[in-house]
Amino acid sequence: MQGKPWQVAPPPRADAHGFPREQGSALGVPMESAKELHLPTPGTDTHDPHAQSQAFRFPYDTAYSIQLDLMQALFRAIEERHVGVFESPTGTGKTLSLLCSTLTWLDRHRQRATLGLRANTDTSDEPDWVLAHEEAKQRQALEAQEAALRERLAAVRAHNAQRQRSTTGPTAPKRARMDDGVEDDDAFLVPVYDEQAPTPTSEPRNATEAFLTPEVRAMMEAYESSMASSKEEDVPETKPKVLYASRTHSQIAQFVHELRRTEFGRRKEPVRCISVGSRQHMCIHAGVRRVGDMFGIDAMNERCMELMESKQGGRCGFLPTNDAAGRARWTTYSDHALAYVQDMEELVQLGKQQHICPYFGARTSARQADIVTMPYHLVLQRDARESLPLTLDDNIVVLDEAHNVIDTILSTYSTHLDEDAIEQAKSHVEMYLQRFSMRLKGVNEEHVRTLQVFVRALQAFCQKQTRPCQASMTPAGFLTQLGSTVDQLNFVRLERWLKDTRIAKRMSGFAESQWKKAHPHDTRPPGSKMQAMHALEAFLLALCAKSMHGRILVRAAAHGPVRLQYLLLNPSDAFEPLLDKARAVLLLGGTMAPMSEFQQLLFRDIPPARQTLFSCGHIVPADHILGAIVATGPKQGRFEFTHEGWRRPDMLDELGGALSNYCNIVPHGMVVFFPSYSSLETTLARWRTTGALDRLATRKQLFLEPKHAKEVDQVLQDYAAAVAHPPPTSPKGALLLAVVGAKLSEGINFQDDLARCVVMVGLPFPNAQSPELMERMAFMRAQSTSHEADAGREFYLNLCMRAVNQSMGRAIRHRNDYAVFLLLDGRYARNDIHARLPGWIRGQVHVQEKFGASIGAVAKFFREKKNHRASPP
Repeated sequence: MQGKPWQVAPPPRADAHGFPREQGSALGVPMESAKELHLPTPGTDTHDPHAQSQAFRFPYDTAYSIQLDLMQALFRAIEERHVGVFESPTGTGKTLSLLCSTLTWLDRHRQRATLGLRANTDTSDEPDWVLAHEEAKQRQALEAQEAALRERLAAVRAHNAQRQRSTTGPTAPKRARMDDGVEDDDAFLVPVYDEQAPTPTSEPRNATEAFLTPEVRAMMEAYESSMASSKEEDVPETKPKVLYASRTHSQIAQFVHELRRTEFGRRKEPVRCISVGSRQHMCIHAGVRRVGDMFGIDAMNERCMELMESKQGGRCGFLPTNDAAGRARWTTYSDHALAYVQDMEELVQLGKQQHICPYFGARTSARQADIVTMPYHLVLQRDARESLPLTLDDNIVVLDEAHNVIDTILSTYSTHLDEDAIEQAKSHVEMYLQRFSMRLKGVNEEHVRTLQVFVRALQAFCQKQTRPCQASMTPAGFLTQLGSTVDQLNFVRLERWLKDTRIAKRMSGFAESQWKKAHPHDTRPPGSKMQAMHALEAFLLALCAKSMHGRILVRAAAHGPVRLQYLLLNPSDAFEPLLDKARAVLLLGGTMAPMSEFQQLLFRDIPPARQTLFSCGHIVPADHILGAIVATGPKQGRFEFTHEGWRRPDMLDELGGALSNYCNIVPHGMVVFFPSYSSLETTLARWRTTGALDRLATRKQLFLEPKHAKEVDQVLQDYAAAVAHPPPTSPKGALLLAVVGAKLSEGINFQDDLARCVVMVGLPFPNAQSPELMERMAFMRAQSTSHEADAGREFYLNLCMRAVNQSMGRAIRHRNDYAVFLLLDGRYARNDIHARLPGWIRGQVHVQEKFGASIGAVAKFFREKKNHRASPP
């Protein structure tokens, strides 16, 4: 790794208040200048938990010791420019600790440094007095801009505090015309293309902009400028800042709400926080949203860009004009967005009030924010990341709920193409050539015909495959099999042309227009067929990738179409820019073990001295947790839910009897996790036959994991109501049968009475015969430097146990909570499996060889807790 951010001085000494002293400033202020700033003294006794808590501006009087440990570890990791993995069990106040440590570091860093960038004096030949003068000018200009922004934000807050809501507002924009009529064919003709001509942005910054002409990309960049300056200069980016990413928008909203609880979110000048997201969550144009509802996010993005590109009446009415008045509107939106800590829904509402696009408005505002929150893909996916008006340079990247970040990276950069899509794409290319062949010139004709050669080669490859088939090869080997004509193609030139000309969209649009002409009475064309060119383009671009760790999987059933899949195996290529450019990269989660996997796959080239690994216990007392490995059922049948075990009726009967017995003694809510939907369905089918399901329903009201995401909220509401107010026929609460890895096992909190008992049935091992998994296991073996353990097998175990730990982590949400954890499978007692249980429960788990012993232990636990009323701190 050549990234300079990791070439730093030895770890600094702590100051008198327990914080490390920085040896200099990333913003360029010398150490002597920082000392002269006379930093405040938030605490005097570094061993006093109260003083330490107040030094971090913790919202409660005194933080728990593990919270203090986490805050110190995060602070030092940022200070020392580390990458780190931080494990803090769910319910330990991880988010508060993260906010207080990172924002305390930002505050102290800015006290030590003047906002701005220092001229690079190491490589300049200019005299010192010239450099000093230039540096002073830069700093003065940046300080003036920062002061002006703070003044505007203060004015917004003061005005909102005093004013009554106005009865009049801006004139509503004219509704954008949604012209779905047939367009002239010329609209789909690719314009004359010059490979040597520089573009305003050099390259498209993301997959969305790949469909835009260079001129339109330049226009989009202008939209992202929020400063109403006559010189039209970009707004300077506030640095360093925190780039916070999590898996879902709901988790991001929780993070923002937690920020409001802190001093940083409540003070007179609150920390500047902006949430950016997708058009799906931030677009307010009714027509564009309607397209998204009908055809999906890709069609929504395309429709938005069409409205941006239009120079006539169809232009989006929520986009300000690209002049001084328009830039002033962007500035007004940014000022109101940055004046308070607001979540994404509030930023969208602000856009509606000001009749301005909140999708671009939030991105405009992000440059001057202290914290920018976003979903994972905006950080992890290069094209999406580069679409933001931000840089990674010297910023702090935080990936929350990061236990699955490796899988997220791999899935983001993997793609597939099936034989039906290849046939459809071939039809689109040939239809396009038939219509425009006489008008295509030079490079355009060359590359369109190259596409035709490529798609024909793909079709021929698929046709010659025997059925069934299953094969794996490198991208280079795959291209060789496509034939010498394809193997000799210049993919670098083709890749740039694909992005610059947005040819996939042009061909799809032309095909759709022809379909409409042929089917004038159908109002909705078959969307999947119209996406074939985009699937072909994605697959082709994956082949153009420089990664040496990709695989092409070729599969087909006996009578089905061939499916081609590009599979990325090594996430480090995609993760490397974060490590090279960011000041610190922090991965946090409730269950991050085994951390060695992150070190091996993400931090491989980072010196161990620049890595921080942190794990802490739970805040709940040990007697609030009971764990048991239950090896047998009520009739002494052994629990071992292997693939064969799920086919044994006697084992499923034992499971039903065990759960019935537990339902008799577990109060309130009980959640049971099955390894898969198929195992749950197999069990339910048996229980319906034997009557076991009816017997369970007489003990607790029964709920099942829904298969559709839209049903999850309703199931949870009904389950919570049954726990809180059980009907007379079900006096002991509710029973929820869930699936590991599904909606209820991640991101859903079952605190207090909602989960007084969590049951894990079997072990959720993934399908070992899956071609994707086999490739990943082989890759892990090839990467391993250890000769003692099978790295592929270790990886396989880790996948299973990480899923188990995530499911168990749904319960125990605060210090006063309590719960029982029952592991129904004798294999949990194996050393290699038991050792992978979370540290906070591992010591509380005991093997119960006899079922009656587990019943006695559970009954005793709840007798002792009978008068305990859980309440959050």
